This record gives sequence, C-alpha cells and structure tokens, in this order.
Amino acid sequence: MADPYIDPFETRIYGKFAREQMSAVLTGKVPALDDMLEFAINKQRMADQAMGDVLDRQPKPAPELDSNAVLEEARDVIVRFASYLDSLKGRPVDPKLFFRGEAPSVLARRRITKLTAAVGHIADELEKHRARIRGAEMWEAEIREVHEKLVIVERQQRASRVERLELGPEVSTAREAWLAVYNANKLLVRGLLAHLGKPELMPLIFDDLAEVHRASGVSDALPPGQPAAPAEPTAAPPAPAAATPAQPGPSPDA
Repeated sequence: MADPYIDPFETRIYGKFAREQMSAVLTGKVPALDDMLEFAINKQRMADQAMGDVLDRQPKPAPELDSNAVLEEARDVIVRFASYLDSLKGRPVDPKLFFRGEAPSVLARRRITKLTAAVGHIADELEKHRARIRGAEMWEAEIREVHEKLVIVERQQRASRVERLELGPEVSTAREAWLAVYNANKLLVRGLLAHLGKPELMPLIFDDLAEVHRASGVSDALPPGQPAAPAEPTAAPPAPAAATPAQPGPSPDA
C-alpha cells in the first residue's frame, strides 16, 4: 500500500530513490524540460543531504540487550548463589537475608520488575556481609553485573515504540523542510508526465505512492497518534457530456 507517513529515517530512502528514478526514467523524455528535471534532482539531493546531516547529529541509541538471555542469566545466578550459601560450613549468614524468606527457585521466576529488585537486594546484602562469606567479592561482582543488565532490560521493556523513535525539534523541522522539496518535486514531475500522457508513472518515481514498494527499508505502518498524510490529488473526472437538445416533434397540426 502507499505509505501514509514518511518518517525521518525514510526520507533518506525515498529521496535517493526519487533522484535515481527521475534521472533514469524521465531524462530525455521531454527534452525541453530536462533543465527543469536537473533542477529538481539537485534540489532533492540538497534536501537529502541536509536531512542526513541532522540525523547524523542525533544521539545513537544504545544497542539493546537480549531480554531472554539476561533473564535466564539472572535466574541462574540466584539459584547458584543459593546453592553456594547452603554449601558453606555453619551457614555464616542466614539465606533469608538475601531472598527475603522466599525460596530462591520461586524468586528466580518473578517478573522483570520484582526480579530486578530482588537481585539488587541480594547484591546489597552481600556487600554488608562480605567479611563473613568466603568468595563474596567474586559473587558480588557477578550479581552486580547481572543487576545492571536487568535494569537496562527493564528500561527497554518500558519504552514504547514512540519513545524509542522520539526525536528532537531539530529533526521535526528538518523533516518538514525535506517534505516541502519532495512534494514540490512531485508537482514538477506530475506536470512532466502530463505532457507525456503517462501520469501512471508517478509511483515509479516516488516510491511512497507505490502499492508495492521497490525501495527497501521502508514501512507503511503509521506511528500511534499520527494522522495519515492527505491523499494524493487525482485528475479531475471528465465533465459530463452536454445533453443533446431534444428534436422537435411533429406539429400537432401536421
């Protein structure tokens, strides 16, 4: 389907595609308009470069952790640490201090929020009692590392798609400027194709209009809360033919 919303990252894809297609498909078709076509291609190139410069200045998102792998690692360290405490001669510290009275195997199956808090609590208690537990430094380092990963995963799971793609006003302004050039070029190309009598070629030049996209890396999905772009104008339907005047019937006196 046609793309109802061009997001900031798709501008790079659609702009480059339009430039290449304007050159490949339209150059020489109406020789008198080749200068106009070159003007449109250059304007699009400048708009694409300006948009790209703004996007390149944005903070790069941190790579996301594998949630399942981190959860499995956290559950494993809880169970192993509990077994280690049970193996210590004389039980120098009551395991209930670490697991808040819950069985470690049950605690390990808690959801991310409770699991994160539980691992953080274990690390804090271990720091308090490290002098009484052999190998405490090694365990604390491992548990702290797992806790940091859990915090990141919890943050990832809370973030919505909109929050991940949320960009500053500079990007929004640059996108509007890019759209102004892109849509102006659509008008120029529409006029050229009208001279050729081939308006159906528009989606071959501007891939956001295509029902099946040829440019890779774009999506027709509309961000939540974002209204769709206005529909592309279509040619006006032909005016209805004028009614044929009725032929006068035979005179009643005939």
